[in-house]
Amino acid sequence: MTLAELHDKMTVEELKWWVAYHRFVSPFGDEWRRTARLIAATLAPYSKGKVPKEEDFMPIEVPPMTAEEIEAELLKLTR
Repeated sequence: MTLAELHDKMTVEELKWWVAYHRFVSPFGDEWRRTARLIAATLAPYSKGKVPKEEDFMPIEVPPMTAEEIEAELLKLTR
């Protein structure tokens, strides 16, 4: 369905429902978070002390290293 077709068919109430569903129930395209939530919930009963959070299992977005940073890291390996 195109955006124009969707605009003609979807009411404001339905759009609000989908926005709420996305925010509070099941985010679209958020496979990492869903998987992290599943892992945290699975491990929680077996954890001693600190209960795992879903953020513990999310990938960390690190900006790519510059050529100089890569060279510095490689030099650390040769020492």
